[in-house]
Formats: sequence, C-alpha cells, structure tokens
Amino acid sequence: MRIPKDIRDTLALAAPIAASQVSDMVTLAVDLIMVGDLGTIPLAAVTLAGTSSTMVLLFGVGFTIAMTPEIATRMARGDASGASAAARTGAIMSVLVAAVLVGLLLLASPWLGILGAPADVTEMAIPYFRWYVLSFLFRLGFGAIKQTSEALGNSRMPMMIAIAANLLNVVFNWIFIYGELGMPEMGAEGAGFATFLSRACAVGIGVWVLRRSALFAPLRGHAKQTLSGKERMSLALAGASIGLQITLEVAAFAFGGLMVGWLGAVPLAAHQVALNLASITFMGALGLSSAGTVRVASALGSGVAGAVRRAAHVAIGIVVAFELITAVGFILLRHELPLLYSDDPLVLVLASQLLVYAAAFQLFDGLQVVGMGILRGLNDTRVPAIMAFVAYIMLCIPLGYVIAFPLGFGAHGIWIGYVIGLTIASIGYLWRFRAITNKGSA
Repeated sequence: MRIPKDIRDTLALAAPIAASQVSDMVTLAVDLIMVGDLGTIPLAAVTLAGTSSTMVLLFGVGFTIAMTPEIATRMARGDASGASAAARTGAIMSVLVAAVLVGLLLLASPWLGILGAPADVTEMAIPYFRWYVLSFLFRLGFGAIKQTSEALGNSRMPMMIAIAANLLNVVFNWIFIYGELGMPEMGAEGAGFATFLSRACAVGIGVWVLRRSALFAPLRGHAKQTLSGKERMSLALAGASIGLQITLEVAAFAFGGLMVGWLGAVPLAAHQVALNLASITFMGALGLSSAGTVRVASALGSGVAGAVRRAAHVAIGIVVAFELITAVGFILLRHELPLLYSDDPLVLVLASQLLVYAAAFQLFDGLQVVGMGILRGLNDTRVPAIMAFVAYIMLCIPLGYVIAFPLGFGAHGIWIGYVIGLTIASIGYLWRFRAITNKGSA
C-alpha cells in the first residue's frame, strides 16, 4: 500500500509546483500581450528586454533551488535548527546573488544595442529592461520563500502567491502602460514597472505568511541561525551548479532557435509554435522534478532503508506515464495544435512535422529533468552540471548545426539535435543516480 500513497503524495506536491513554475512565463507573456496593443515597436522592445535577461535570472534561481534539499533533509532528521540555518543562509545568499546579477545587467543596459535590434526598438527596450531587471531582486527573494515552503511539504502556498502576483501584474500593467487612475502613461516602461511592483508584492505577502503561518513555526524558533563557513560554501557551489545546469539547457534551446532563424521566417515561426507547445508540457515534468527533489531529500534525511530509491522510482514512473501521454497527444494532434498559433499553410505543415520530434523527446525530456531533480535531492550537483555541458553544449548544438546545414535537414536537424542532447542527459543523470544509490545502498 506504500506505492499508491507515495504516488498521491508526489502528485499532491508536484501539481502546485508546476502551476507556480509557469508564473515567470506568464509574467512576461502578460507584458507582451498588453504592450502589444501599443504597436509593433513596443512589442519588439519588451521581447528584446525579456529574452536578453531571463537567462541570467534562471542562473540566479539555481541558488534558491539549492535550498530545498538542504532544508528538507535536515527537517526529516528532526534538525529544525539546521533547517532554519539553511533557509536563512540560502535566502541571504539568493538576495546577494540577485544584487550582483542586477548590478551587472544595469551596467550593461546602455549597450543593449549590440544585440542588433533596430535603434528605435533598443531605445524603448532599455527603460523596460531596467525595471524588469530590478524585479529580479524580488523574484529571487520570493524564490527563497517558495523553496523553503516546498521543502517543508507545502507547495500550495507559493502557488497561490504566484497567481496573486500575476493578477496584480495585469492590474498594474493596465494602470501604468495606459496611464489609468491618474497615473502617467508610461507605455512599455510601465510594463516593466508593473512587473517590479507585482514581484515586490509577492515578497511582501510571502514574508507576512512566513511570520504568521504555523508551517514555518519550527524555523521561526531558530530565526538567527546560519550555516557554518564550510556549509555556506557547499550551498553556494550547489546553487552555482544548478544555475549552470539550467542555463546550459536554456542556452542550447535558445541557440537552436537562433540557428532556425537563419533558415527564414517560416521555419522560425514553425519552430516557435512547436517549442511553445513542448514548453507547456515541460512544466508538468518540472513540477515532478521539484517534487522528486523534496521527496528524495526527505527520504535521505529519514535514514529509512530503500526510501531514497522508492521516492525516486515513484517520480520517474509518474513522469514516464505523463510524457508517454503527451507524446501520443502531440502525434495525434500534430495537425490541429498549430492552428492555435497560425493560419499560414507553410508554417502549419512544418510545425506539424516538428511536433513529431517534440513527441520523440518528450520521454527523454521528462527523464532528464526528473533525473536532475532527484540528484539535487541527494545534494549531487557538480557532476550533473558537467553532464549538462557535454549533452547540451558539446553534442546538442554542434550536432544540430551539422544535421541542419551541412547535411541539409534544415529545421528538422535542429530538433534532431535536441532529441540527442536530451537523450544523453537523461541517460547520464539516471546512471549517476544508480551509481550513487548502489554505492550507498539507499
């Protein structure tokens, strides 16, 4: 009877995480949609600012994610003082990292034009870029609260705050983009200011809950505790490794999109359609990955024989079932789904073909992200970062280029490169987990 309960517990933790993971995508999407009413140039400006800085944000998010296994493992051992120290140290570290990243991006903002966008787009992008980048301070601050809550087994609270923040972003966009309620009409810059305010509100709500909720009571009793110097260094290295893993995968997909752009507007549009659909299903796997991190870390802290393997196998089993369903869905609906995005016959034909590759890598995409999550639960981050570099930078990008251009497969070649990179990463992460657990008999 244990396995059904483990499945229920994992899904109960994963579903709200998946929903809250979408919040960053929704924030930028809302900005794009609402600024789009102002015209093509404002829309292009927000796109330029968002895409050029989000990868840096994702690197910083790695430091908040590193908190989760530390807190969950210590709580499972009954070490509330250690868990509080990990939460406090991780929060301070995340905000400091955010401050450094924000400072570097603000210093770089006057040179946004080197990305090659037209001058009028760049000029409008810079004010939005600065507010959007400043919001990273609050995004990582909220991330620290979110990861602490999830480590304690409550993923619903941060989900509800993330939803509230996105709703506030819509309201603030309406006020500051268009100059409603007596406020100045700020245009594209107003969308950046709205994101800044909504993320600040998320932190404010999170801190209020942190101080009052019974969930955090065990940590509040040791509120001034911090980790030792050696433990801080270990947490920092874990955060940097996780941030690097995320950045490498995102970079591979981003560079793949850049290469597709060399083929023309139709391949690029079809690529974006297929990739967006694959990104939606990826959020489900990402939620399972985060749930796997918490479950494995808690199992590790419990010291119960076989608990780590059971927690990992449940997460892997669920993601395999989920991704097989989505793969079949992509194949069966490959001609219908692109109609949600475009009515161009050429785009629709190519997008339907690329969805076959998306179906092919669904299983491996799910396995690699869950594999990465369960390894984080074991505090194993440096070797997986090396594996990510090999899979995405040394194999995915070069092979995608060779298959697409010298071999003449076009956009298909880029997606074949994606399939290869994700397959290698998933095999590597699962092999690594097996090696660690066989050695420790977990």
